[in-house]
Amino acid sequence: MTQTITNRQVTYLDVVGILVMVILNIVREKYINSKWLLVVEFGIILMFVQLNPYFIIFYGMLTHDLIFKEIYWGLLPSVALGVYFLTGNDLYNYILIIFLCSFFAYISKELTYKERNLRKAYDSERKFTYELEATKNKLMNSSKEIAHLTEVKERNRIAREIHDNIGHSIAGILMQMQVVEKLYDKDSKKSKELLGDSVEKLANTLVILRDTVHNIKPKEELGIEYIRKLVENFSFCPVQFKCRGDFNHITTTHLEILTTNIKEALTNVTKHSNASKVEVSIDCNEKFTRLYIKDNGVGCEDIKENLGISGMRERVRNAGGSFSVSNDHGLLIVSVLPVDCVGGGRILEGFNCRR
Repeated sequence: MTQTITNRQVTYLDVVGILVMVILNIVREKYINSKWLLVVEFGIILMFVQLNPYFIIFYGMLTHDLIFKEIYWGLLPSVALGVYFLTGNDLYNYILIIFLCSFFAYISKELTYKERNLRKAYDSERKFTYELEATKNKLMNSSKEIAHLTEVKERNRIAREIHDNIGHSIAGILMQMQVVEKLYDKDSKKSKELLGDSVEKLANTLVILRDTVHNIKPKEELGIEYIRKLVENFSFCPVQFKCRGDFNHITTTHLEILTTNIKEALTNVTKHSNASKVEVSIDCNEKFTRLYIKDNGVGCEDIKENLGISGMRERVRNAGGSFSVSNDHGLLIVSVLPVDCVGGGRILEGFNCRR
């Protein structure tokens, strides 16, 4: 077939036919991808085949599109026309072209199907990620609301206890002292008795006030003092602890994250590091809180994040911060928590972890 086409003189009709087929495929590929255009293409090829039988090779292109669109019945006219117009080697070459186009159409269809499924899976994953992020934000807001409500409830309880016990007692003492003042010149004996009773009641009220304050004060140390106590009680190796800045900026949530991560890091030092010294420092300012943990142990060239390190990373990132771990003559862990995640946004991973 190729030799016959090469030896044959190309006419204007051949050029027009090729241009028509090219334009039709471009229109169908770029603008109007319709099954009816395949029918039109089939008719145009059939018309040009009547003038030049070797235009039948364009049925190979058409075969690809028919299989891609799952119009399998369209293969029968293509094969039938090839048998009718071609003979010998030309027919065998034509059948080979039909087979190759059908094979490539099948491969293209499978790849398109897999791409479509991957896009759906990616969209579903992205949707679930957004929903998870929204749920996490709701939980964080709920946690803040619960902490606020708990604080308000505790304040109301303290105010009620002071009002009911101490307030009434002081009011009674005040009334009794006013009576003493009026009786002081008229009945000194009675006024002295009332004054002594007032002093005794005032002493009892002071005891109640002292007990109330003692009950309000937590039995365990909280905040930075608790972290300091935690570091001082670490017995595996000496720990150099430093804290700088105003820790009033640290929220209870961030304090909990810092405390938990320090516990986890010190546990890892005990299990894996063989270290003789650990440095722990906390720097706090108006924008972020930075936790720096460094040991002089054996380190690890290929750091594999176990449940401990991955849990530390997850806690920090859920709070909108950054977490980094590296091997620097021992293990170096740095986490940065933004003071105001809503106003300041997230701190990107890769934040400078060196001193």
